[in-house]
Amino acid sequence: MDAIFSRTVKSGKTTYFLDVKEAKNKAKYLTITSSHPSQEDPQKFSKRSINLFSNAVDDFVGALKEGTSLESPYNKIIRAGRTTYFLDVKEAKNSAKYLSITASQPSKEDPKKFTRRSINVFDNSATEFFGAVEEAVTYIK
Repeated sequence: MDAIFSRTVKSGKTTYFLDVKEAKNKAKYLTITSSHPSQEDPQKFSKRSINLFSNAVDDFVGALKEGTSLESPYNKIIRAGRTTYFLDVKEAKNSAKYLSITASQPSKEDPKKFTRRSINVFDNSATEFFGAVEEAVTYIK
């Protein structure tokens, strides 16, 4: 499936990929992928992705704007259909602040369990990342 919009944001060893795509039902959605070298094998990359669907876009962008300052404590929960998004400002061991974005939805194998996917956006790339998300959202609307 071809992307309608793609943007790459590099931050140290981490690269974020933002891709707006169109589903079979013509609904547009944003896939946010975080990629960084694997701790086990530096020749391989570890990737994490979350999908942001059009029914959550406005609330998600509003929460990102609120969390842009990376002031803790900051916690926001956004419910959209079967997916719940958690946005939390946290502090790393080196005192760097980061935004943790988590998408949680019922597991396909066991509806009583949940599948969670998280992406962390550190303060050194937050402004560029947030700008890229806002730009991508214009292609969803």
